[in-house]
Amino acid sequence: MTEEEDIDGLAAEYVLGSLDAAEREHVEACRALDRSLAAAIDGWERRLAPLIEEAPEMAPPADLFDRILARIASRRAVPMVPRRMAFELAGRLAIGVGALAACLALAIAAWFLYSHPGKPKMQAEVAAMDCGALYKGFWGKLDREKYARIPAEQLAGVSRMALRAYDACQAGDQLDADSLFGRLQRIDF
Repeated sequence: MTEEEDIDGLAAEYVLGSLDAAEREHVEACRALDRSLAAAIDGWERRLAPLIEEAPEMAPPADLFDRILARIASRRAVPMVPRRMAFELAGRLAIGVGALAACLALAIAAWFLYSHPGKPKMQAEVAAMDCGALYKGFWGKLDREKYARIPAEQLAGVSRMALRAYDACQAGDQLDADSLFGRLQRIDF
């Protein structure tokens, strides 16, 4: 709705007399300051003036409003749900939907972690690797004569690679540890 439509609707309600006393006073105060509201009220008064002149002046019966309210109350077949109860039901529904979404997310995460082949090994699986035995096994296969023939730079590089393999094994990175220990086994001194 545009502002012009709002002003026109307010002016119509004012002229028809459907506003309560407080709203009517507010419109009268605004009418003095707002030219568009004043023009809209004048327009509605001009359009409705012929109807007022044609209708005889007659007051409604004093008990008419009470009878209308009684008829409305008697026609209510469905009891109204209190707002508070409706909000409680909506809150319970929101909590239930949230819990269902969390369970679904956990189920998907569990399926993804445990069903994909080639995934990194878990800590329990890595614990089965004896990192110390692999490290000592590599150095144990070399005899002292080979140590003497290896240049210091190459021996330092091999030592760094062996330590990286050991660290990867200890950190639980079985793929990296297997790869590095495999490269170390293929080195020909």
